[in-house]
Amino acid sequence: MLSMTYQRNYLSASDLSDDITLRALNYHDTYTCPVCGHGELSVLTLTDAFACGFCRHIFAADLNAQSVQMIDSVQPMVWFWTGKRWQHQRRSDGNVTVVVWSFALAIACLPALLVMLSNYMFPPIDSGGIHQFSIIWTVATLLAHAGIVLWLIAEHYQWPWYVTAKIKLSR
Repeated sequence: MLSMTYQRNYLSASDLSDDITLRALNYHDTYTCPVCGHGELSVLTLTDAFACGFCRHIFAADLNAQSVQMIDSVQPMVWFWTGKRWQHQRRSDGNVTVVVWSFALAIACLPALLVMLSNYMFPPIDSGGIHQFSIIWTVATLLAHAGIVLWLIAEHYQWPWYVTAKIKLSR
């Protein structure tokens, strides 16, 4: 089982006194959602958690670390409040990222490679329009699998533009 560690970013008093517009994370204010960027995070009644009114994600808050963690997702994602905006905390384990991108590259390229190899090993007898069709079929296979990979990567990383588009399409 992979364990993911996050570094805590604490805001010091000097960080808060540098700019009067900086504000500390608390349960009385509302904040822009770090996931979708459109909704507002507000506190859930009788809990130590925030919820977004747009994308409906739930976040556990850690006021000491000035951070929120999305708790309704498979992968733990943490954002730190800088006083003005959210800063996404990257995972410290690069091995998972290498595995994900290697697997994505294999899913996108291997089927197109198999189609191209079969067209090379078993060429059409008539070299007219059917040869053009085999090239089109190889490109279509590559594009279809690349689209699937893009969707899987967007689901894994939960990019804000993807989450926003998914929410708008579901409404």
